[in-house]
Amino acid sequence: MIFSCLTECNLWNHYSNNMFVKKKTLSFEKTGLFSQLIIDFVNHEDNIKPFLTSFSTLESIESSLPVVGQDVRKDFVHVIEEQYEKTIFLNDASLEMKPHINSLLSANTYTVTTGHQLSIFASPLFLIYKIISTISYAHFLNKKLPDYNFVPCFWMATEDHDFKEINSCKFYNQEYLWELNHQDAIGNLSSDSILPTLHKMKKVLTQTVFGRELYDIYSFVYSNNQNYADATRSLLTTFFKKHGLIIVDGNHVNLKKRFINDFLFEINHNNIYNTVSSTNELISQKYKPQINALSANIFYLFDSFRSKIEFDGSNYFSVSHKKYWSKEELIDEINYHPERFSPNVFLRTLYQQRIMPNIMYVAGPSELSYWLQLKKTFAYVDINYPLLHLRSFFLLLSKKSLAFQIENQLTYEDLFSIQDSKIKKVLKNMLNLKEDLFRDEMSIFLSDIREKVTNLNFRMDSFFVFEKRVKKELLRLESKMIKSQKLKNKDLVNKCMSLHDEIFPNNVPQERINTFIPYYMKYGQDFFELLIKESSIFDNKYIILTEGT
Repeated sequence: MIFSCLTECNLWNHYSNNMFVKKKTLSFEKTGLFSQLIIDFVNHEDNIKPFLTSFSTLESIESSLPVVGQDVRKDFVHVIEEQYEKTIFLNDASLEMKPHINSLLSANTYTVTTGHQLSIFASPLFLIYKIISTISYAHFLNKKLPDYNFVPCFWMATEDHDFKEINSCKFYNQEYLWELNHQDAIGNLSSDSILPTLHKMKKVLTQTVFGRELYDIYSFVYSNNQNYADATRSLLTTFFKKHGLIIVDGNHVNLKKRFINDFLFEINHNNIYNTVSSTNELISQKYKPQINALSANIFYLFDSFRSKIEFDGSNYFSVSHKKYWSKEELIDEINYHPERFSPNVFLRTLYQQRIMPNIMYVAGPSELSYWLQLKKTFAYVDINYPLLHLRSFFLLLSKKSLAFQIENQLTYEDLFSIQDSKIKKVLKNMLNLKEDLFRDEMSIFLSDIREKVTNLNFRMDSFFVFEKRVKKELLRLESKMIKSQKLKNKDLVNKCMSLHDEIFPNNVPQERINTFIPYYMKYGQDFFELLIKESSIFDNKYIILTEGT
């Protein structure tokens, strides 16, 4: 259901005294941050229907629940149990997870899944938003469909190897880098290699009670676990164990055995390239495809390297491993050592659905865009294509910023405008200039002249030249006025720039740069609980929360 684009409500008394006390929501269209593909998906437009089995609704979920073989469930649960057993958890947190893991053996239990790279210290904010969105959906479905059980899952992208995408964290204007030279999968990295970075954060973190708590959590999980995958499992379980969040690492031989035939099908039939190319032709009629079809979709993961397997027309090869295979040799190695092979971004979606009893994938905009390219790919290998839903989006505003917004008559839509537009709006409001005052007066003026020129039977092309020149000069005059006011009101301009920087640090949406850490330092676990309660359920809008302290 599509609701009105702007609503307002007060949050619970539990939070009103010490956290976020005001909530607004804004339609995605009015933020200017989303592609037409995403907007049409959210609005359930007909253009999107060919790329889905169904839009995600309560009714479509109940009617789409697949039959998942008990052998799939057993293999999945056994691997999860093994991974949890070798992970060291703070305060024996794994004990609380056992009932949730065991429930996956039941035929009426399904997972609601999201996934992400193993970003340093569980940052930035949108990683947390993906997790809380998934938890919120699982809670909602458990309440609305009591005959079934839904378990939230977080898929760790442990096999990714692009370290530069995940090795930095910034808060309080200080960037912290995890410095390490490697070409291995991120999940295999030694977790204690991050401790020097954590120690640099200690002085800042330990300034509050919750900050000291967070520092102790980080210190425990990275000191006591051998690799970064296990440490991340331990960290996220500490944060979200009460909500039954299961952490999944697909990099396991017994899970990849279930995917052998899919690896082989890709080698023999180029399924990804053929089906995605076909789908992209259809998508391109109205949208820009997120990812072009790829001919090489399998990586070789061996001896601390992850490298794409390419084909030169005769042989398959991995550049980093300096290794060549004939087709027969590659097929043999996949059969005997599937753990040495790793799916790329497209193939991973099939892998997830092959080994999990998953009904819904909760995605960010980029993820959702490439999932929409894959319906035909799933059909060719007879894997259940999940229902898709967009995660929640939050803008966290300080009380100071809200006061500035109200004082300077900025709308919530204005908050998402570019910096220069905000400054112009603020200065025009200060001068009590109506947005289009000059243009209205100019239109009246030009209309009078046009009427006189027409009555005189004068050549209109000369008038049109004059009209164009007047409009151009008016724009120049407005620009000079604003420039003059910027110089006279530097303090006001600086405050406006500070507001913009809070919303778009480095001109990037807040959620992609900022971390949850400052909010945890203030509010502890209550910060996560608030986000879970305020998360969107079948009602995607940008949620704006304003701090009360």
